[in-house]
Amino acid sequence: MFELIKNKTAELIISGKLKHQNNPELSFSSALQKSFSFLLLMPADDKDYREAFNVLDYLENQGKTLTILTNDFRVSLLPAKYRNKAIGFAVTEINKLDLPTHKLTERLREKLFDVVIDLNREENLFYSYIANIVKSKIRIGFKKRKADVYYNFLVDGSDNDSAKSYNNFLNCIKMF
Repeated sequence: MFELIKNKTAELIISGKLKHQNNPELSFSSALQKSFSFLLLMPADDKDYREAFNVLDYLENQGKTLTILTNDFRVSLLPAKYRNKAIGFAVTEINKLDLPTHKLTERLREKLFDVVIDLNREENLFYSYIANIVKSKIRIGFKKRKADVYYNFLVDGSDNDSAKSYNNFLNCIKMF
């Protein structure tokens, strides 16, 4: 019961902070091709975390500049070539409502990205909120509850097999 109340409170806070944000219509085909800098929000789930490396590899091979956000203790789990591109956040940078602290949001607001990709297949308000506080016109995420509020491009990730979901994700962004 407490978790439900905490989650609803977090949703209300996020909706209040994002209510003045507008999502302009974009032509994704040209926008993704012309995009240079990407912020990737790594999955909280352990199995999904490893499967998401394929997305990192694809974007790296396309010549995109990557910044990867993940828990500080998970930076060492990234392939060596991505560790210097990671921003690790500590558990002290997550508040009691499981949202980012002011310190973390300010650190991220300083940066500008062309695209933010949330690689979490499950609902995670922490990452959904971060996807919206950074300066970026394109926000890509998986379909989940209220995802249309947070992202302007959605990909189906409902397959139980995370490898299939991330391959589907790659196929979707390769079309653009």
